[in-house]
Amino acid sequence: MSNSVEMPYYGRVKVSGGKNPRNLYPHQREAIKYLNEINKSRSFSTLLVIPTGGGKTLTAVWWLLKAALDKDVKILWIAHRHLLLDQAAFTFQNNAYSDIMTDISSFKYRIVSGVHDKAVNIEESDNLLIAGKDSIVRNLNYLDNWLKNEKEIYLIIDEAHHAAAKSYRKIIEYVLD
Repeated sequence: MSNSVEMPYYGRVKVSGGKNPRNLYPHQREAIKYLNEINKSRSFSTLLVIPTGGGKTLTAVWWLLKAALDKDVKILWIAHRHLLLDQAAFTFQNNAYSDIMTDISSFKYRIVSGVHDKAVNIEESDNLLIAGKDSIVRNLNYLDNWLKNEKEIYLIIDEAHHAAAKSYRKIIEYVLD
């Protein structure tokens, strides 16, 4: 049984039964072990560093599926290129298996960018927002309902070296407030 997606830019991912057929490499499993340790802190920021082609997106997604989405914690994944948005969405959609996600049977996602869905369509019930930096920074107020009543949010900056840029700082500060 494969994961199903209702629409390309938003929809519901159903958690597939059984074990994910992909196996993580030892360095990815080790990274997840360290992320689990760091996650025990009340609040944390971290940087996942794996060489080019080493599976940063897959590692982050596996960890977020279990540590966040499966625990009903929302994720805001920000990237600066459409290709990175599509890659993240594809990875979430194709790795949601019941051996990773034991507490939920599905989650709602939305991709927001100039070529995907629009920020005005963000719903409070969306569990995962994968958003283009430019689309979100111009429409931060559309995050208000999505963020309200949330005690915890996982904010992911894909290509983290961009996080020091003014636009990214604006998004980070908005989410933290």
